Amino acid sequence: MPRVLLADSFAESRQILKCHDYPPTSMADQYQFIGEQLGVDFSPAIRVLQMLPVFLSGPRHAEVRRAMAIGIASAREPQHRAAQQVIDRLPALLAPGRQTELMAEFVRPLWQAMAEAHCGAGNADLDLVSDVTRLFDGRLRLRERLEINERIRAFIGQAPESADHRLLALGQNVLGVGPFTGSMAMSLHHVFSANPGKPLNEIRYPASLPVSALPVTDRIVSPDPTETTGDAVVVKRCLLHSKQFSAKENEEALYGIGEHACLGRPIASAVWLMVIAKLGQIEAAIQSSALKLAADAPENEDDFLKLTDPFVRPQSLRVQTCPAVRSPA
Repeated sequence: MPRVLLADSFAESRQILKCHDYPPTSMADQYQFIGEQLGVDFSPAIRVLQMLPVFLSGPRHAEVRRAMAIGIASAREPQHRAAQQVIDRLPALLAPGRQTELMAEFVRPLWQAMAEAHCGAGNADLDLVSDVTRLFDGRLRLRERLEINERIRAFIGQAPESADHRLLALGQNVLGVGPFTGSMAMSLHHVFSANPGKPLNEIRYPASLPVSALPVTDRIVSPDPTETTGDAVVVKRCLLHSKQFSAKENEEALYGIGEHACLGRPIASAVWLMVIAKLGQIEAAIQSSALKLAADAPENEDDFLKLTDPFVRPQSLRVQTCPAVRSPA
């Protein structure tokens, strides 16, 4: 097993992530190893993981990233329209006196509409997309890994002749669902908690998502990444979002740094601006905002080193809306 060390300063993380000599860890190789050790065929899961640029390097990374960039560009306008239709529901969801679970009633439907606009309604297996992200979690039980693997096998089997194209679209949504839904929910909670009782149309909103659901990414910094004996393989866990960083540093690393920076940045940034523009038209106020996470967000060095799941996963975001009470001029 590699030895994991923490690059706990912004400068060190940025330096490592900007360097081409430090490749990401390969999730596909990990499943290949597990399969060989247990005599299990993880080839469907491996095939999906080999479509995710975040775990790739070299020519394969450039090839897949280029194909995804083309797909994202072609879907931009349909995704904008789909997102706006969901965002237009916010005034009704945040009407005075209403209690709303925004993860279920807004954040997930927002992502679902955008994913379907990208793949075409009826072509996006949204439950599978969410489940594939669970393959990244080191705590996931073997039985659950195998179940997801078989669902991927069935997904490929529906149309094997077009499997690569469909897996590319699946991978694109896999890379988007965790960071987008998590960051959106956590950012809304951040804004609401900082402005309790303030009219939504009087809040000064941050121009970009203020919180990220992807706090870390790993890079192999060993001189010989193929060497697996002793302490030869060293992985540096680079921080992307931390309370230790300044607001400017967190904003710079919000979508990653270097050649693996998120391809979905333009659409995610645009949708955040669309959301806060709509919130800025609402006269009601958020009286309370309660965010529930699947596991506590990392706070210190030990927390970051112990992470087995790269995503912070919000489970619910419950808000209570009240009529706006304006201060006398």
